[in-house]
Amino acid sequence: MASYLKFGLLIYSILILFMTQNLFAQESSFLNETNLNTMRAGGSIGVTASAYSVDGIENRRAPGMIQTNANMNFTLFGFSSGLNLNYSTDDSEFRQNMNSLSFNATWKWINLQAGDINTRFSSYGLSGATIRGGYLRIDPGNFLLEMTGGRSKRAVRPSLESGFRRPAFEQWGGAAKIGYGNTSRNYIHLSTFYARDDKSSIQGTNLEVDPRENLTITPDFQIHLFDGRFTIGSEVTASIFTQDLNSAALPKDDIAVPAFFTNIYTPRASSKVNYAGMADASLNLDMFNLGLGYERIQPGFESLGRGTVRDDQERIKINPALRLMNNRLNISSNLSLGRDNLLGNRVQTQQNTNINNSVQMVFTEAFSLNTTYGLMINSIKAEEIDGEVLGSNQTQTSHNVMVQPSLTLRGEEYTHNISVSGGYMLIESKFDDSNAGGMDYSSTSITSMLNYAITLPVGLTINSAFNYMTNSSDGVEIDNMGFNLGTSYALFNRKLNLSVNAGINMNSNERDDFNGGTVTTKLQQITGSLNSSYNLTDKDSFNITLRTRNNSVVEGAGQEFTELEGSFRYQRRF
Repeated sequence: MASYLKFGLLIYSILILFMTQNLFAQESSFLNETNLNTMRAGGSIGVTASAYSVDGIENRRAPGMIQTNANMNFTLFGFSSGLNLNYSTDDSEFRQNMNSLSFNATWKWINLQAGDINTRFSSYGLSGATIRGGYLRIDPGNFLLEMTGGRSKRAVRPSLESGFRRPAFEQWGGAAKIGYGNTSRNYIHLSTFYARDDKSSIQGTNLEVDPRENLTITPDFQIHLFDGRFTIGSEVTASIFTQDLNSAALPKDDIAVPAFFTNIYTPRASSKVNYAGMADASLNLDMFNLGLGYERIQPGFESLGRGTVRDDQERIKINPALRLMNNRLNISSNLSLGRDNLLGNRVQTQQNTNINNSVQMVFTEAFSLNTTYGLMINSIKAEEIDGEVLGSNQTQTSHNVMVQPSLTLRGEEYTHNISVSGGYMLIESKFDDSNAGGMDYSSTSITSMLNYAITLPVGLTINSAFNYMTNSSDGVEIDNMGFNLGTSYALFNRKLNLSVNAGINMNSNERDDFNGGTVTTKLQQITGSLNSSYNLTDKDSFNITLRTRNNSVVEGAGQEFTELEGSFRYQRRF
């Protein structure tokens, strides 16, 4: 009854606002200086009927199904909401959901929002967490003030149901940001984020979770020099994180912080302070660009405003780029060097090296060539702790080469597009403690693809594709070859669109068995599809789709089956 009463009050309020909107708009020029819409509504209603049959395997879905859906969204003086209705015979259930009420309004340099807020104040403070509450942004001239606050997590109470995730406390948070400058040129910002679990939101013993508290402070800046040719910037976040609000508070005499800080945040036995930050610089010339970056996330760094953070990481980035021949030749490279075990207290240190080089050449308006080369080296080094080496040394190296020429021929009536791609990949893994190389691993792959498409003046398009892949690994040989052919045609001023596609794929797998022999498996798959769509009016449309797939075993063991499915959908927008 309470939910019906709330819904009735909402409808009543909307009607009152709707009846007074004309009078309000005539007597005030306030609306002319905002982005508020007095009234806007829209939505759609649709029905889908589908059928499915299969021979050779169990049904993947129901033989027949009908789905209906209807949705309505409206905006009234900045308030936004909507209604979604869904029914499916597959679930045998009627589902109704009313979207959360939200508000978004802008007046000159003031923006106000209410509802589910997802904003970013910094990279390591508030970044990605959704807050159900309010948001305010004030940016007159070069000044900036942002504030947000509300519930950042709902309570999840313990349950004995299978698949239940861990319980969680209700969490409330807020953030503020002040700054001066232009975010596209020079600026300086200072932001903070605070979140705290409500210990009383869930009760019980052996909850396996502890209530937490977090405060982050982030200064960041950017400076453009020499008319923007050289730019430097930095962002550093200090995070004070309490793992358990039930832990004992530290005596104030033992804390080397100002007295006013303890009135805001109470340090406890489970509290810790950590840092994360980045710095970057870029040089932008007419024919040459260079970017430099450094990022460091201290071991144990956590932030309730960002979610999961991969800590204990350090990374250096170098990104040069060269443009020649009036930008017809572009050469670029991305180099990344990373490592963990920043404090040297782990049994292993992992180092990552990633190099990606790209050369793009435009020979003519019709012909271009792209080439790329990627190198990845991932090494794990065992560290000596107390005179003993506990881990093992491992190295994985990957080389990836790709060549992609492309040709486009445009005539008065026909357009031909031809593209070819070829790739080579080598992966090698080595373990220092392997037994006579028995644990070493290598894999070689060669891929190729040929695409051809022609567009005719009558609205007919024909496209085809051929691909081939071979892979050789220790004890396994894989070959895959496929061909696809499709066409599409538009009729009645593109109100009716038809498309047909068919393809065949052959896969061969050879692997060594335990008796010194070879096990061979060859599979063939044939696919086909037909799709048609027609726009009855600007608001009414329907779509018919047919798909089939046949899987057969040419040699060896496997499962043969044939699938056929079709669907019809009608939709009306309003």
